[in-house]
Parts: sequence; C-alpha cells; structure tokens
Amino acid sequence: MNNQDKIDFIIYWVDGNDPDWQREYGRYKTGHGQDAGVRRYRDWENLQYWFRGVEKYAPWVNRIYFVTWGHVPKWLDTDHPKIEIVRHTDFIPGEYLPTFSANPIELNFHRIKGLEEHFVVFNDDFFITNQVKPQDFFRDGKPVDILMEYPVMCGGNVPVFSGILVNDFNLIGKYFDRREYTKRLKNKILTVKYGKYLFYNLLLSIIPYPRFFGILTPHFARPYLKSVYEEVWKIEGEELDRVCRNRFRDSTDLNIYIFRLWNLLKGNFVPENIFKMGKMIPVAEDSQEIIRLIEDQRYKLICLNDECGEKNFETVKAKIIDSFDRIFPEKSSFEK
Repeated sequence: MNNQDKIDFIIYWVDGNDPDWQREYGRYKTGHGQDAGVRRYRDWENLQYWFRGVEKYAPWVNRIYFVTWGHVPKWLDTDHPKIEIVRHTDFIPGEYLPTFSANPIELNFHRIKGLEEHFVVFNDDFFITNQVKPQDFFRDGKPVDILMEYPVMCGGNVPVFSGILVNDFNLIGKYFDRREYTKRLKNKILTVKYGKYLFYNLLLSIIPYPRFFGILTPHFARPYLKSVYEEVWKIEGEELDRVCRNRFRDSTDLNIYIFRLWNLLKGNFVPENIFKMGKMIPVAEDSQEIIRLIEDQRYKLICLNDECGEKNFETVKAKIIDSFDRIFPEKSSFEK
C-alpha cells in the first residue's frame, strides 16, 4: 500500500465516568451550552467491539488515531503498532480547550500529526459489523458518497442539531448556486447507482428553486480528505474559529458535515448508494430491533444513537453488549 492508497481511521471517545474529566466538566458546565446532558458523555462499555470489528472486517486500515480527552480504556493495548493515542492537547489549538463538544474536535482533525490525506471518521457509537473494503470509502482517491438533495427536516426533538444543519447549509449556500451545481453535477445526481434514492433527486430536480436547500447526510462512518479540511479552513477560518470556541454543542455551531458538503458540491466524489452499507438506529427502551441489527450483520456499518432513558439504560446496555459478544466473541490484538 503506497501513501496515496493509505486510509486512516479516526475514532474519538470520552469516559464520562472519569473523576478528573468530571471535575473539569463541572467547572465549565454551569451557564454554558444548550446541549450538555449526561447522555452525551456516558459510556456504553462496548468500545472493544469496535476494535474487534476493525480487526476482523477492516484489517487493511493503515493507522487508527484514538482521540481522547486524556483517558484511555484500561483494556486497550496502547503499544499496538497501528494505534496512535491523540489527546485533545496534541492537536486542538489551546484557545479552544478544554472542549466538551464534538464539533471543535471534529473540525480540527486535519491538525493531527501524521494523519493521511484519506481518512474515515468514527464516533464511538459507530461500528463495523461486516466486511468493508478500501473501495467502500475511496476510489481513485475520491470519497465514495451520495449526493441526495434533501430539505432540512426539523422534527422538534433535536433543536440544537437542526440548528447546526441550517448553519452548515447557510454557509455552503454562500459558495454554491443550485442552478449551477445541479447542471454541472447532473450525472452524479441523476444516476441509477442510487437505486430508490434516485427518485428523490428526480422529484426535487423539477423544482426550479435557485437556492441551496439541503443534502442528506447519513449518520455512520464517512470518508474525508485532509485537503478539503485545509481548503475550508483557509476560506472560512474566522467562522470555524468562532465555532471552536464553544465549549459545549450549541445551535450556532457548524459541524463536520461542512467538509463533506463542500466536497460533494465540488463534484470530487464517486457516486454510490451508500445506504446499502450503513444504517443509524436510535437506542431506546425497546432493544429488539437493535439486537437483530447487530446479530444479523446485514449492514457493514451501523450507528447506535443513544436515546435511552436513565431508567432502562443498564438493561439495554447489557443486551447490546451480549449481542456484540455473539458476533465478536474473541479478543482482538488491540486488547491486552
């Protein structure tokens, strides 16, 4: 594998049970942020299955950058040749620290020393549950992706996140005219490769509205280019700097989607129906669908999005761990 073909993984994690982290969190939480609840930081104790999935289904990965506030799981073999422990202080400018928001962390990934041009970003609730190939993420040096026009949908239960999406689209709309990019990228928008999702693009293509009004972004592991990060920072550094100074996630933020949207509308991607390979599912009190999703291994990538109440958290957590243990019963070389 030459440098051009190397693909790194980034996964970032926080141990909400760490007393040192809790003390620092407590010093800043009061009066700051609109989205600082415990649900965003609690540990599902299933991270080892992410590493087992990588070893079994993505052994080709070049390097794994494990991004952390400062703590690491006790079971993790930090001497593994493919693992690089990266603390926030190692790559995030000091004026943005400490941060308790994923957005400043994700917006600065390009600053990680040694990171390759091609990398895939995983939240700690993103898992690999079946065989993935480098070509699932990149082909001919370009991200594999879907350009599916999709208006912002605000359901009322995620006001902070909906606000962030609107901010992303507003910024992108400064640089990309819908009439121009739909004409320029017609073959990448109206392609049979998207399967049933082509219908949405066909439907929206008849709407003559000139303004950019949104693109659907799947919530599971996605590929990124370091050069796109650098390009957007060069052009919109002042706005990204503002966002990175928010210690907690805020409705005025931008997020990592900005880099994906930028790359899509430049046309620097290979069109594919990526929804065939991944799925996001909310983790609530009813865990039966989640258990089936894990154990059937229908998808290569899944996201288990935490929407579970405190009352049933421990019960649901135990069921999910048991399901992962059924498909990944053996320790990986990443574990001590």
